[in-house]
Amino acid sequence: MRSRGIWLRIAVTATLFFLAVGAGWAQKVKIGYDKSADFSKYKTYSWIPRTVPSTNPLLATLIDNNIDYQLNQKGLTKVDSNPDLLVKSYGGAEDVQGGFLPQDPNYTATGGAPMPGDNMWEGSLPPTPVPQVMEGSITVDLFDTRQKHVVWRATATGKMDYDKRSKLLDQANKAISEMFKKYPPSK
Repeated sequence: MRSRGIWLRIAVTATLFFLAVGAGWAQKVKIGYDKSADFSKYKTYSWIPRTVPSTNPLLATLIDNNIDYQLNQKGLTKVDSNPDLLVKSYGGAEDVQGGFLPQDPNYTATGGAPMPGDNMWEGSLPPTPVPQVMEGSITVDLFDTRQKHVVWRATATGKMDYDKRSKLLDQANKAISEMFKKYPPSK
């Protein structure tokens, strides 16, 4: 019995370790920037208005507010006219995976023969819900208003669990914080 407890403790510890490692790898952030741009000259910014309405306006507003906060922490000031930089953020979710496991009334997956425990009038199990997991992304672009081109772009991608929507904002905030750790880029 004592060895069973040790193996259980090892299994739990290993599981927690892999969950912690998996959480650390949940988001990927890519940064690109114009290597000839002098980021020290950028002091002010303004937002480019959205041309396409967001599917989740509350989340989009909260993300934009976090971007404002990050830019302010980097010493940039939001202005209404004549900014040094224009800011645009966009993103979304794609590649939804999950839902319900499909029923196979014709048993096509097994060559037309029912699985053991199934019969042609009823299946052995009802459809099972599977968590919906989406691949989501957030992109932030900074445009130089004088040069009229993108000088910095950050994109974060990661898995979002649709069933845990309350964590979407936390995931977005972590992604934005991670993006702006690399702003301004070091030469």
